[in-house]
Amino acid sequence: MSLDISTLRQRLQQALGEEFTVGALLGEGGFAAVFRVRERRQHRDVAVKVVDLGLTPSPSLAVRFVREARTVARLEHPHIVPIYKVGGYQNEVLYIVMRCVDGASLRQLLEKKKRLSVRKAATIARQVADALGYAHHYGVVHRDVKPDNILLDRGGHVLVTDFGIAKAAQEASVSQLTTEGMVVGTPQYMSPEQATGDKLDARSDIYSLGILLYQMLAGEPPFDGESAQSILMKQATADPPPIHDHRGDVPAPLTAALERMLAKDPAERYQTAEEASRALVEAVPAAAGETVPVRASLAAVVIRSLVGLALLAGGALVGVTLLGKPPRLSVAAPIPDSVLQSLRRRRVLATGDAAQYVFAPAGVEDTTFLIVAHRRVAVVTPHHVRSYPREAVRVGFGADLRAGLRFRLVLGLPQGGRDTVFRSLSFRDVYTMVPRVEKLLNADSARP
Repeated sequence: MSLDISTLRQRLQQALGEEFTVGALLGEGGFAAVFRVRERRQHRDVAVKVVDLGLTPSPSLAVRFVREARTVARLEHPHIVPIYKVGGYQNEVLYIVMRCVDGASLRQLLEKKKRLSVRKAATIARQVADALGYAHHYGVVHRDVKPDNILLDRGGHVLVTDFGIAKAAQEASVSQLTTEGMVVGTPQYMSPEQATGDKLDARSDIYSLGILLYQMLAGEPPFDGESAQSILMKQATADPPPIHDHRGDVPAPLTAALERMLAKDPAERYQTAEEASRALVEAVPAAAGETVPVRASLAAVVIRSLVGLALLAGGALVGVTLLGKPPRLSVAAPIPDSVLQSLRRRRVLATGDAAQYVFAPAGVEDTTFLIVAHRRVAVVTPHHVRSYPREAVRVGFGADLRAGLRFRLVLGLPQGGRDTVFRSLSFRDVYTMVPRVEKLLNADSARP
């Protein structure tokens, strides 16, 4: 029994209501499909995964699906696709509304390129590791790390999706293991403990990340076969062919990191995704980068360059007046009481600390605040506060012509760490905010 896309589209439209317009089908598989949907009030496109409850393998799957989706919706990280809403309609469909990522999946990239450069592979793996580490901190194990669930937006940022969906289906019958991606993962990317049905923890995702890195470097996963059972047997018992059998330009430190990720015994792997992330950067320092180069045609590069030069030639004044509305919030001390009350409710500032500058850009997804206080620099999202010692932070930004002259704001952290705070700032946002933040931080470095 296969999905009836036309009926599913109609049910999704009824479930979402008049504020949404269901558009093109983005993908389908098993008992779920993904549509591009226009959200009129927010003037943005979102991706909506919808599940046909009539095709689910067990009645209880719906309950688990919603529970896991709502757990994942609390995750707020630059490399995790954000979930905006979870809902259902008349016991017919369940849906998850999430950010629409306009870009290719890693699966599509590998189908086109077969294998990636060492730098690109390490950078993608590091960003995935950062997303996994954040999720693991909140008790969420992905269980299905594979190229289909790794997305790259037009700016070259890596985002991980479908956290927890495999867990929602883990109680389906063993006979359904042959359905791709259905139960506890996809056989080519499953850890030995997944293959044998043992209890899983975060180290299972680290193994799957190793499989992903191996495929990006070699052009194929280490284990494959004619059936799911044969692949699972290899995952549990066989050693992968050495990466140097496929290519000779993989540096020894990266080979060592890859072999540790792929250890059969979880105790011999990296024990946290953060450790794996650091190992990748130590092996390939360029893996600390925040974007993955996405090669375009020469004509497209020339056109973007000419457009970019034309826009930049207008000068700062034109940029301030034409390229973006004023930021929704950009205030220096003394901070208004209304803003301070909001910060106190979110417990942003420690006792005795005081905000010197607060910034939140305009935009339909404006849910992030940057706060520079006397002691700390904080990034505030709806579900999380990331806070750093002020003296250890530096601010940087970069233009992204691929997204139409938008800018990223990145905080430089100790030991080469980075935190991408905003991904799509206007020229006016940057002109308003960056000089103020740099002045405050530079005042720290000028102190004896």
